[in-house]
Amino acid sequence: MTTLLEVRHATTGYGTIQVLWDVNVTIPEGVTVGLLGANGSGKSTLLRAVMGLLPLWSGEVLFDGETINHWDPSRRVRSSIAYMSEKGVIAALSVEDNLRVGGTGLAAREVKAAIARTWDDFPILRERRRSPAGSLSGGQRKTLALAKALIRQPRLLVMDEPSAGLSPILVHEMVETLRRVRDQYFVTLLLAEQNSTVLDVAQQIVVLAGGRKGFDGPLDEFRSRTDVAAQFFGLSAPPDVPSNERPAND
Repeated sequence: MTTLLEVRHATTGYGTIQVLWDVNVTIPEGVTVGLLGANGSGKSTLLRAVMGLLPLWSGEVLFDGETINHWDPSRRVRSSIAYMSEKGVIAALSVEDNLRVGGTGLAAREVKAAIARTWDDFPILRERRRSPAGSLSGGQRKTLALAKALIRQPRLLVMDEPSAGLSPILVHEMVETLRRVRDQYFVTLLLAEQNSTVLDVAQQIVVLAGGRKGFDGPLDEFRSRTDVAAQFFGLSAPPDVPSNERPAND
């Protein structure tokens, strides 16, 4: 199986505050990876490093076998990596204009075709195409953020807390949507989450605890490891992470 994304010995933080310590992650193409951890574990920090929004202090990020540390975020997006942040939409813009923003840099005909595909794939967005994104319900905004990230048909979609702020019913609907999108768009997913419902779509699990990797393996193995589950739910830190080294936030 081809490796699409590889993070090697990633160490970084903010200012003088270190958040990640020597994190290694390998993501095969076509595999959905759930990046789990309690608040402050370093999940968002790792995603920002992958997207070039935060420079690494040491280590490297490789995409499709090429080191991309020197690539700025826009080049990473143009090279088929998409990012869905926790908010993901521009509230003042219409649904359709948000999609156009997602297609920035594409030829006009490509954007037009991508938006037409979006209306077919997400009918609720077609109905609200002229509405400001800020007027949408929470679930609709998440759907728009996802559709916006998919406009360029990326090979890798990096998602930060896609279930944040959603009710349990809407979280279930989001998981079903992600499963459909993964198969329909042939996209590799990296999902940073606190919500264990992500386990319903993930095939590989990576757990961060205190800025270090506590587990990396298949979903079935994760389910069987009560010690790892304790790390995920924030009940304990891994033995090699002193409590005074845990960052306050990620």
